[in-house]
Amino acid sequence: MKIKALLTSAVIVGIGTGSAAIAQDVTLRFSNWLPPTHYIVTEMIQPWMASVEEATEGRVTFEIQPALGAPAAHVDLVATGVADLGFVPHGYTPARFRLTEIGELPFTSDDAVTNSVAYWRTYQKFLLDANEHRGVKLLSFWTTTPSQLFMSDDVDTLAALEGQKVRVTSPTLQKVGEALEVTPITAASSDTYEMMSRGTLDGTFFQSDSVVAFRLTEYIDSQVNVPGGFTHSSQMLIMNPDKWSAISPEDQIAIEALSGEAMSRAFAAVWDAKASEGDQVLAENGVKVTEIGGDELAALQESLAYLRTDWIEAANERGIDGAAAMQYYQDQLEALGDE
Repeated sequence: MKIKALLTSAVIVGIGTGSAAIAQDVTLRFSNWLPPTHYIVTEMIQPWMASVEEATEGRVTFEIQPALGAPAAHVDLVATGVADLGFVPHGYTPARFRLTEIGELPFTSDDAVTNSVAYWRTYQKFLLDANEHRGVKLLSFWTTTPSQLFMSDDVDTLAALEGQKVRVTSPTLQKVGEALEVTPITAASSDTYEMMSRGTLDGTFFQSDSVVAFRLTEYIDSQVNVPGGFTHSSQMLIMNPDKWSAISPEDQIAIEALSGEAMSRAFAAVWDAKASEGDQVLAENGVKVTEIGGDELAALQESLAYLRTDWIEAANERGIDGAAAMQYYQDQLEALGDE
């Protein structure tokens, strides 16, 4: 009934002010800071754009432009209208986002789809009122496959990481790095190749497919894994609110149907497929894989247990039942993992 009323109102407005009110053509400028051939662009964002263009019968189209600013600046670039559409990991702007860290917790799920959908549903059910995405139109978010640790040396124990210079990308990974006693260095994924080649980094938290995509295989000798990962990278697609308002109600409905959980699931599925390919490439390149378990894993899990309690407290401070949200997230992880 609400959708019907919305469409009826749009028709009435169109009668009074012209057909453009209900079928306005809008071109959205996407600021792309990734390599243009990266699968986030070619297998996630561009197919979504094509689906939107088809669903809106060409009324909403897109232009992919070179980066209009640094990766971490894209929330502001989209909010202010310098760009109409942007992709950015939440961890690049940690001061803005605290509650989204639930999707980045360690030891959760070994695949991206399970984690992403559980995360999206938890956000929709519990976290919307916190309005952490104010200033932009959130189309969706998702997470990568688990981030594991990739090192330039032969590392097969957590103790061997002490003092090593390791790239981190979020407050969660900063805390994981502290527990591992590494020297954390914050850097964007696009800067990793140069930093590894210069020896500025000894290693990086990353997904196997990203090691391949960013051409790091020549610098990586070992991979250290924990069940469910050291973290998952939470990533979002956002739109300028004024541009969103310029789109007709009919076309907004079509875009919403292709966004939200549908996008979260579809984009995460690409990460899962690419992770399998990345694992194979790394194996062919002789990267040694160490699976952490037993007492070593238990000690790390105990040292990082506070991440969950801290998140619950942060949610409580924002008027959210943090314990209920955390339990719901865990329940969704289990249910989705059984599908």
